[in-house]
Amino acid sequence: MTPDESTGTRSGEAHALSALEAHVGETSARWLGGILCGLTLASSYLCVVHFVAGRGVVAWDPTIPLDRAIPAVPGAIWLYMTNILYYLACVLFLPAGVAATKALIVIWRSLFIVIAISLTVFLLCPAEVALRDQMHAALVGRGAALHAIYDGLYQLDPPFNAWPSGHVSQTLVMALFLARIWSRRPWRRIVLWIAWISMAISIVLTKQHLLFDLVTGIALGAIAWRLWVLPHLPASFSPAGNEVSGHLESTP
Repeated sequence: MTPDESTGTRSGEAHALSALEAHVGETSARWLGGILCGLTLASSYLCVVHFVAGRGVVAWDPTIPLDRAIPAVPGAIWLYMTNILYYLACVLFLPAGVAATKALIVIWRSLFIVIAISLTVFLLCPAEVALRDQMHAALVGRGAALHAIYDGLYQLDPPFNAWPSGHVSQTLVMALFLARIWSRRPWRRIVLWIAWISMAISIVLTKQHLLFDLVTGIALGAIAWRLWVLPHLPASFSPAGNEVSGHLESTP
């Protein structure tokens, strides 16, 4: 895609969202767009991971001894499930205005690129996370709620969602975006990064992922931010932007 084509695509997306805003309002349009984005990401992921699981082909095993040395922590599932909060926060804390809407579209587009790369890897180089026996053992004697959550998770998400971890790569992009929004709110940024690091670590504590998945997820998220987000953010979302202070101070 040429720069002109890319610019045209982003402009078309912005016009489409602007048209929706004219009918339902800015806030409602953003939430509707976010819901559509989330459903598309989730459905595409589930379709591919269930296809790979049904095929049952494993290309290689990136498991290392440290993966089994890390204890299974059933309660880490609560941190694991906080990934949904990043999708919500990107809309909830977004400043008002056209520039902010364009920035949100940039984030959504980057998430689609990230999921496309991840799903391609799942299909071409599948790896199985064969660690769930550790969690089954750790769940013995634990409450019914935890058993129900893990049972539901295992039915929904087969253990072929290995690398790179979308849980990590996508939330890293959104965490960096939120950190940019909160550039003048240091305490929010501190809480944000403590929460994100805890969530990232939870993917290995829940035995949903390997350490390799964590590392490659971070790498993919960082690459996505550098290549597909930063160059395309409106000037007001740049540290050098003249409007940045006004935008961020109006953030809830």
